[in-house]
Amino acid sequence: MSEKTKILLVGDNWDFLQLLAAVLKKHGFDVAATTDPLDAPALVRQFQPDIIILDELTQRSICVLHFARSEPAFTNTPIFIITDSMGDPPRENETMPVNWHVCPKPVPRDWFIASIQYAVATARAKAPGHPAEKTEVGDP
Repeated sequence: MSEKTKILLVGDNWDFLQLLAAVLKKHGFDVAATTDPLDAPALVRQFQPDIIILDELTQRSICVLHFARSEPAFTNTPIFIITDSMGDPPRENETMPVNWHVCPKPVPRDWFIASIQYAVATARAKAPGHPAEKTEVGDP
């Protein structure tokens, strides 16, 4: 039996994080959460998440994003950003960071769970020395 996928939640709203954690745990994920982005680097190292979910793209959550991308062990870790506003689309010469997924609110639950499973399976398949897991995702 494979071990549970670990998800780290980072956001400002503890109630939202707890609700999201409950949904994710119900689907078999191991979840840790923090409302303090300054705690996130230590939590990332300790918890070793397979995926990081940020509630909103704020200056504080961008610090978490930069930290995860600066640590060699987490450069390919998928990062999902759940947001109320999509902001400006990337300019022609800008590219999206590797494994960066933006999800506008409200996020359809089944699509979100399938997207997480797919992103983690894809990241694991690309990881050196990690056996690939086949995950099929239907249309959202």
